[in-house]
Amino acid sequence: MELTPIIAVNNLQFSYPKHSVLEGIDLQLNKGDVVSLLGPNGCGKSTLIRLMLGLLPAKGGDIRLKGEPINRYSHKEIASHIAYIPQYHSVPFNYSVLEMVMMGRVSKLGFFAVPSARDKEIAYEALRRIGVESIADQPFGQLSGGQKQMVLLARALTQEVDTFIMDEPVSGLDYGNQIRLLELITQLSSQGYTFLKTTHYPDHALLVSSRVVVMNGGKIIADGLPHEVITTPMLREVYGIEAELVTHGDNLRCIPVFNKGIQ
Repeated sequence: MELTPIIAVNNLQFSYPKHSVLEGIDLQLNKGDVVSLLGPNGCGKSTLIRLMLGLLPAKGGDIRLKGEPINRYSHKEIASHIAYIPQYHSVPFNYSVLEMVMMGRVSKLGFFAVPSARDKEIAYEALRRIGVESIADQPFGQLSGGQKQMVLLARALTQEVDTFIMDEPVSGLDYGNQIRLLELITQLSSQGYTFLKTTHYPDHALLVSSRVVVMNGGKIIADGLPHEVITTPMLREVYGIEAELVTHGDNLRCIPVFNKGIQ
């Protein structure tokens, strides 16, 4: 028996009045996938994510969440199935880390419900799983970029969903925090969680993905296994650069080849 995809996108179209953004997008996210969405700035990655979360109306085509059209779900219902972790997150008040993580319970409780002791326990457990329980009482606004991303991942865990959509999760993070976040994604995926993440880093896609999807010009131009999709010709076509793919241990690495000089 074929399992229903978590998210199925079929012939998706989206445009603004004078500008086409997405054309003929077909994409499936299946349980257990770790999908990296690669593509240059302006190719439509973030717009696709917003459509998949029901934040924008499609101009054509179909998006289904667990077999049902996405427009049949309220935002709260979508949040009970999918956790979204944005690239940047600012807050109007100086919430503590624990308070930020507790906000992940809204999809279960409603905006005005009072969290129970059990809800607080779930939030602390999420902080422990991510390894940031020691900063539970610190102001969220005073954290580093890496700490904020870890806290947002903990908040996503408190939603008690098994699917995460992440928009450029390592953007603005130093190298150490980039690697720590990728390790967390790998650990959580081994526990059965499903991920779709946008990235500008082919190396990161090679390290943690079960599938790589490449977008360019508002279209998906490749979708498959990382070592089959990330190739020298693809990098040349999409990014306009030369690169070599080399094997290091069990991993494939992407090495850019610099121009020798300016002509």
